Amino acid sequence: MIGILLTKFRLTARKPWSLIILTVLCIGFAFFMGGGEYTKVPVPVVSTLSKEETGEFLKELNRSDLFMFIETDEGTLRNDIKNGNNEAGLLLHETDFTVIASVKSSDVSLLQRFVVEHYNKRLQKDALLNSLPDEKKESAEMVWEKALTEPLFAVEKASFSSDKARVIDMHLQSLFGFSLFFVIYTVSFSIAAVLEEKRNLIWNRMVVSPVRKWEMYAGNLVYSFLIGYGQIVIIFLTFRYGAGVEFHGGFGRTLIVLIPYVLTIVALCMLLAGLTQSIRQYNAFIPILSVVMAMLGGAYWPIEIVTSDVMIFLSNFSPILYGMEALKGATLYGKSMQQLLEPLSILLLMAVLMMGLGINAMENRKR
Repeated sequence: MIGILLTKFRLTARKPWSLIILTVLCIGFAFFMGGGEYTKVPVPVVSTLSKEETGEFLKELNRSDLFMFIETDEGTLRNDIKNGNNEAGLLLHETDFTVIASVKSSDVSLLQRFVVEHYNKRLQKDALLNSLPDEKKESAEMVWEKALTEPLFAVEKASFSSDKARVIDMHLQSLFGFSLFFVIYTVSFSIAAVLEEKRNLIWNRMVVSPVRKWEMYAGNLVYSFLIGYGQIVIIFLTFRYGAGVEFHGGFGRTLIVLIPYVLTIVALCMLLAGLTQSIRQYNAFIPILSVVMAMLGGAYWPIEIVTSDVMIFLSNFSPILYGMEALKGATLYGKSMQQLLEPLSILLLMAVLMMGLGINAMENRKR
């Protein structure tokens, strides 16, 4: 088995372009379909506060997940907004602020609400300190800072529909969807090599060698799994550390939940290879099957926005649905591995059933 595995990797190293092209295509689709930009919105800032106060205020503001505040001069700020380089700018004063914007948009409204919240906290703190004698101001400030970092009680926000609320992050939606979609082609190409070897009677010659048949299957299947899993890991690492995509603390869990999905795709390709009568037929079915599964499973668009009962029912037969559920659960919803057992168990069940049927069909297919 090890010899077969090493041979497969050597052949891939000699002709790696199909794998490279698929990986680049996946990265490109995920990047542009997810919005293209994964960086914060830059906001130029002009401050009339002291240098120390400005530094502290900007440090607080830059904790935002959406905006990045950059200090500049007023002339540069107004020119950038006039020329369309920035959507909005911020003028900081002692007790209030001014937002300078070229257009009225949702980002400008979010910026205004975000700064108002910080100004209210700042004014509350100043009002508290000014009401105390000088000898108590230092201790009061320490209590204030501690209350912000270690509150006595937590407030949980909820709505009437909170139990059914779904979070949609188009960056992660595109990344997960296209990664799960393109890996089907990567795995299918590696399984197609098994059909080619059978057609050229290579397996017949190997059967009379010391290599057992289960080792031949295991070597090819392990190679298909590793090449598919490795592709997705490379894509995720590229977006995590190259594009700065936020996985909401679940990056490690995503690498684990990918394992059952890739196993299921390997089993699916093996089943399809056993049911088809030729390589040409196999290559014709793969694009059709992959696109249908992607559409039903929520790879192209969030499954949460689908309202058709028929489409939702059919989606239960797509492995991509459970792969997306597991990936979103590990990131957007912060679920533990125990909470992700349901979609992972379904994927493993699919993998076992399809692998058994696929190998049996491969053994009985016409050569």
